[in-house]
Amino acid sequence: MIYPWQAPVFRQLAGERRHLPQALLLHGPQGLGKTEFARHLAQALLCESPLAEGAPCNACPACNWFAAGNHPDFRHLRPESDAAEAEGGEASPRKGSAQIGVDAVRDLAGFTTTSTHRAGLRVVLIEPAEALNVHAANALLKTLEEPRPGSLFLLVSHAPARLPATIRSRCRSVSFHPPQTSEARDWLAQSGVQHPELFLALAGGAPLEAQRLARQDNGQRPEFLRRLADPSQSLVQVSEFVARLPVPEWLGWLQRWAHDLVAQKLAGEARYHVDFQDVAARVAARADLYDLLAWERTLREARRLEHHPLNPRLLAESLLAPLFAMR
Repeated sequence: MIYPWQAPVFRQLAGERRHLPQALLLHGPQGLGKTEFARHLAQALLCESPLAEGAPCNACPACNWFAAGNHPDFRHLRPESDAAEAEGGEASPRKGSAQIGVDAVRDLAGFTTTSTHRAGLRVVLIEPAEALNVHAANALLKTLEEPRPGSLFLLVSHAPARLPATIRSRCRSVSFHPPQTSEARDWLAQSGVQHPELFLALAGGAPLEAQRLARQDNGQRPEFLRRLADPSQSLVQVSEFVARLPVPEWLGWLQRWAHDLVAQKLAGEARYHVDFQDVAARVAARADLYDLLAWERTLREARRLEHHPLNPRLLAESLLAPLFAMR
C-alpha cells in the first residue's frame, strides 16, 4: 500500500516502469512511509497484470508470491535487528547486527546474474541504506558500476548524507517530504489519533511517526519534561527516573527539548513539545544560546548510540548534566 501523500510520486515512477534507471535512492525523514512505498513499487513492477496508473493487481501469481514473502525475483536487505523486530522480536543488538554486512550484498551476485523466473524485472530493496557497513557499501558500488540488464535497486535512506557519494551518484534521487499539515492532520484523525496536532508537531510533521508516538503515549513524556523543568529535582533524581525508560524514547524527547530551547532563543516558539511552550520559554530565558547549541549537538551525536548496550543511568547523567549546569 501507499499513503495519500505518496500517490503523485508513485504515479510518476509507475509511468516510467520501462525506462527506470538501475537504482533509485528514496530518501527523506523517518515516518513518511518510504519503505512501504518501496515495497509497493516493487510489487507493482513485478506484477503481471498491473491496474490503472500502474498499481499492482493483488491477484496474479507474482502478487501472491510477493504477499507471501517468497517472490523469486525480489530480495529485501535490512539489518538483522530490524528483521528480528519484523518477525516479532525486539529491535536490539542482541537480536542481530544493526548493520547490513558484506555477505548479504555479495549474495546478490548470483541473484542478478541468473535468469528471472517470470521473465520480468529483478528488484532489490535495501533499507535503510545507511546501515550498509563499509565493506558492504563497496560491494554494492561494484554491482552498481557493472549494472545487469533487468535489475532494479531500491535504496531507502533516512540519512542519505551518510552514504558514500559514489553510491549516491549512481542512483536517481527521489525525495520524500512531509505532507501538508492539513492532509497529515486529517489522515491521523481518520486513523483514530487524538490530538493529532500535538503528535504531528512531536514527529516533525511525519504522519507515521506521529501515529507511532500517539499509540505509545502513556503520559511519561509530560512527566519527563516536568521533571526537567522543576528546580527542586536534582540531576540524580531525574536520571533515576529516565533510566527506567527506553533509551530511544527519552533521548528523542531530550533532543527535541534541546531544539525547542534553541528555537525559543532564536524565534520565540517551540517546534516539537508545543504543549510545553511556556515552560520552554522560562527554561530558555535562563540559558546561554551557545551552551544550548553545544548541548543540542551533543545529543544529535548521542542518537547514534541509542541502541548500544550502554549503562542507562550513566548515559542519562552524562547527557542531562549540561542542562542542569545551565540552571
